Amino acid sequence: MRFSLAAVEGEPVVSTAWLDAQLREANTIFTPAHIAFRRGEVDAIANADDRWPADLVTRADRHRLGPQVKTEVINVFVVRSLADVDIEGRMIRGVHWRSRRGGSPRHYVILSSTAGARVLAHELGHFFGNPHSPTPGNIMSYESADVPPFFDAGQLRRIRRSRERFVREGELRLLDQPAQNSSQ
Repeated sequence: MRFSLAAVEGEPVVSTAWLDAQLREANTIFTPAHIAFRRGEVDAIANADDRWPADLVTRADRHRLGPQVKTEVINVFVVRSLADVDIEGRMIRGVHWRSRRGGSPRHYVILSSTAGARVLAHELGHFFGNPHSPTPGNIMSYESADVPPFFDAGQLRRIRRSRERFVREGELRLLDQPAQNSSQ
């Protein structure tokens, strides 16, 4: 997993400890899917060159990240704040986003620095094709319950199928596979 961190006044908006907490929770929740994530490349990108702002407000702000997506890894962008593009004035903690900017369709995760430890797992659920769930306690639900967060059997099948397709199409690479194109 590649993390690109917005920086404000030269400082990344989150620490590596914050990233590790997100990864630990995602790995726990994705264990039944037989998927484990690891922290790969971490880039702290200052916004002085205006490649992307620390605060994402519009759809255009989100799309500007598309050309920075690298292949064979899950790309996670972490920003200081993330506005809901559908409800003015509302802030959100994460989103799975699709962009066509920079060529072929790309999808990636954007997290706000205010995201709780389970937000990455929820957005990765979307990355692997799962919609929201009405079931309390399900990681894809907005409603918590007195159970650990979980994926149901159908969601786990969808995650496995998506993973297989992403690997087959070269979007993701399993850790034990060599890189297909070292220039990407």
